[in-house]
Amino acid sequence: MSEVAGGSARDALRAATGAVHERLHGVAAFARLGAGTITRDDYRALLARLQGFHQALEAALAGGPATDMATDMAAWGIDLAARWRSGLLAADRAALGDATPAPLAPIPPIPGAAAAMGWIYVSEGSTLGGLHLARALDPLLGDAAEGRRFLLGHGARHGAMWRECCAAIEACGADPARRRAMVAGAVEGFHRFEDWFSPA
Repeated sequence: MSEVAGGSARDALRAATGAVHERLHGVAAFARLGAGTITRDDYRALLARLQGFHQALEAALAGGPATDMATDMAAWGIDLAARWRSGLLAADRAALGDATPAPLAPIPPIPGAAAAMGWIYVSEGSTLGGLHLARALDPLLGDAAEGRRFLLGHGARHGAMWRECCAAIEACGADPARRRAMVAGAVEGFHRFEDWFSPA
């Protein structure tokens, strides 16, 4: 477990998840989105897949284990409900004329707040590249914000929310056992995300 023993908690998360994170850049739909060449139909399919992942993850986090996960995470400065974004995906899909139910990803029960912090790292990390991807949709959407609300992240609170997430990661990871659980949660989260977007 030397990869989680020293340095910052974010360093430990990056070291443990770097390889799978890099592979995700090669997923065809994300590559076309980043290049500004995604078609309307492919973008709609991508949004449905993203909604299915985030909606299932939010349900798993809200359900939590026997302990009060939301209270534990609030102590580190994380308001779970303020970070939900599946509604933004539903709104983006509606703006593109798609109101069908999203297929839900198979997210397992999350065993505690430290593991949940790892999953939050996976979810919140996706906001960092979102602004670039939102701009790459100009050929498809023009100037309209509708259809890309998810990629615009937390709006005016975007930077502050990420800084709060980083502070929470360090607070959680200050304890070695919690750090190991957080890293394990992030690794599982990234692999579940990769599997969800891998061709059948």
